[in-house]
Amino acid sequence: MTPEFSVIVPTRRDTPHLRAALESVAGQAEDLEILLAHDRRGGEPELPATLRTASRVRTLEVDGTGPAAARNAALANARGRLIAFLDDDDLWLPGHLERASARLARDPQALLVATDAYVFVDPSPDGSASPPSDPAGLPRFRPHRTGERLSMRELLLANAILTPTVVLVREHLATSHRFRTDLSVMEDYDLWLRLARDHLLLFDPVPQAVVRKRGGSASADWRRMAEGSIRVLEGFLAQDLPEAVLTADERRRRLGGLWHDLAYACLVEEDLPAARAALGRAVTHLPLRGKNYIYGLASLLPAPLRRALFSRGRRRLALTGYGATR
Repeated sequence: MTPEFSVIVPTRRDTPHLRAALESVAGQAEDLEILLAHDRRGGEPELPATLRTASRVRTLEVDGTGPAAARNAALANARGRLIAFLDDDDLWLPGHLERASARLARDPQALLVATDAYVFVDPSPDGSASPPSDPAGLPRFRPHRTGERLSMRELLLANAILTPTVVLVREHLATSHRFRTDLSVMEDYDLWLRLARDHLLLFDPVPQAVVRKRGGSASADWRRMAEGSIRVLEGFLAQDLPEAVLTADERRRRLGGLWHDLAYACLVEEDLPAARAALGRAVTHLPLRGKNYIYGLASLLPAPLRRALFSRGRRRLALTGYGATR
């Protein structure tokens, strides 16, 4: 029998937060299958008691090539009418799948719906802290966004989609709609942009997930995220998009902001040649942004003084990362 939902969870190993993530799935709906795509090097993950004997859980062994390959393998095996994504250290709130299904039913032409999310900054060394039982006091990813439709223009200006909030209609998904395995980060942003080019995407402003930000995760690596964003956006902007999609000034400011962010991350990492190169690109796009020149002067300061100036930024980036503000 075809399930209503296929839930895709990429993971590398058994962890306390993986079990919590799966438990948040188990309470969603009866008519679902869980595709647990795990890195074979980490061994078979241990399922929570509520799922240990459930036939609706399928495990897929994937070589250690990152979340894109894991999600793609699960997509190829998914049977559900609707496909949902959850990362192994995040949680869904009760009723997420039911609410997404109802929203998609109201607009049959839509390919996917994404929601807002609460952001939990995990201060623990191993990323195992539990989020508050009532997440309403946590910051939200997109608290000020209005409107139910997500255009390609909006996504080019800022990524409004967190993957653990996405539910999409499988029959609208082409075989070419897969995550790029040549991208180690921002592969999801690239896919949402490709989908927005030809399909209707929806956004639900009510948070339906708790997304964990923890040290050591890909989203906490500001430099990699900025580099990935630049690579994705430059690829799209090279496609000769109509001016109505993004004006020349908007393109300049968007890319200039990302090069500025990259320069900051490189300064925090003490990679001065890379910081200066990124600042050169940032100034090309945003010659009037004063901070570009301040960062350039900072790169010339003695190392102890520069490290003191950027010590707060180093702590912030190590924990929350680039994805917390983009």
